[in-house]
Amino acid sequence: MSGYEEISRCNRCGFCQSVCPTYLHSLDEVQVARGRIYLVKLLLEGKYDFTKDEGVAEKVDECLLCGACTAACPSSVKTDEVMVAARNDFATNRGLKLFQKLVYRGLLPYKDRLEKVTALLKVYEKSGARGLLYGKALRRALDKLVYFDSFLPDKLSKPARAGLDSVIRPTGKAKAKIAYFLGCASNVFWAQTVRRSLAYLSARGVEIHLPPTTCCGEPHRSSGDLEETRILGLKNSPLIFNADYDFIVTDCSTCAKALSRYDEFVGADSREGERVRAFLPKVLDLNTFAVEKLGIIGENLKPTSFSRVTYHDPCHAVRGLGIREAPRAILKAIPNLEFTELDGADTCCGGAGSYGFSHPEMSGRMAASKTLKIAQSGANLLSTSCPACALQLGAGLKRASRRLAIAHPVELLFESANLAPLKT
Repeated sequence: MSGYEEISRCNRCGFCQSVCPTYLHSLDEVQVARGRIYLVKLLLEGKYDFTKDEGVAEKVDECLLCGACTAACPSSVKTDEVMVAARNDFATNRGLKLFQKLVYRGLLPYKDRLEKVTALLKVYEKSGARGLLYGKALRRALDKLVYFDSFLPDKLSKPARAGLDSVIRPTGKAKAKIAYFLGCASNVFWAQTVRRSLAYLSARGVEIHLPPTTCCGEPHRSSGDLEETRILGLKNSPLIFNADYDFIVTDCSTCAKALSRYDEFVGADSREGERVRAFLPKVLDLNTFAVEKLGIIGENLKPTSFSRVTYHDPCHAVRGLGIREAPRAILKAIPNLEFTELDGADTCCGGAGSYGFSHPEMSGRMAASKTLKIAQSGANLLSTSCPACALQLGAGLKRASRRLAIAHPVELLFESANLAPLKT
């Protein structure tokens, strides 16, 4: 029951009310941090039964783990850790949910299976069925299917890893040698972003290694499946945490947050945990690596096709890793591109991994609210550093009949530097 010691530090002051996305969209006291913590306290006291009280499990499961409450809490109560511990106990006492069994355990740990599913989705895309879904005649009857379809990119491409060498060498002398951790969502849904980012790094003198990693394990940890989290951590850690690499870099904020605490994933007190801990300072998200280790060379950049950009802060980046300035520095460095701050830029968009699928109503409300603010910014380009956020925000924009390009900041550096894509 690690994490439950946080319960005693909650003084029910209510500061979490003003920042909790699920509370602000429901005005339900049980949907705020102090309400959820009180529910878990009742579970520990035996007032509820782990195996029978489905309603309690649902309230715990509806937490986004966005960390906004912890940032606002005078006592810094780690509500997200309490919720993960509670979900683990639910899973232990009642077993994994079907979605966890099929997707988290049956799909994400196996990149070949995930890529085969993507191939099937491409068949669906080319069949023309997607166009029918968005027609007015069928839309009302198929609203739920339209909702789920909206998460798919407009055009699916082959996985990012397909055709790439395991080592991408720069044209000149290597300035740094990195392990590039390629996350599940980035590989199959953000392939163009990955390839452009790798091309940019290679052009800047980075020797890139793509180890055969699997899912980082954060989706499993968030859902309370700590057993599978540890298994995935033990599979990945020998591949990325070794002395051969100057840095471990990833374009996904969620993966970066997960990797930064891999000693906990593999067992903080274990021998592997001690070994991994020595390499954790090498973990950097792509924006931070570009700004702090490579530096942005503004004089070599050219204007892009966009005139105004705004930025959405992923929860795992802004609160999980404290990253705020690096992505903005990149966007502001591109000539003739006006940066405008997004109202509520660090408010959770409602993506939270698979939250849009497990809690469509709440997630849809958050996406709609965020979409409206994006429209009010006047930007013709939205940037973010998390593929899950990109999918969620893209879905919200699509459902609101608004079309807006979405790109990772480093993807814009690739375009601004007028680079050629990687050969595959």
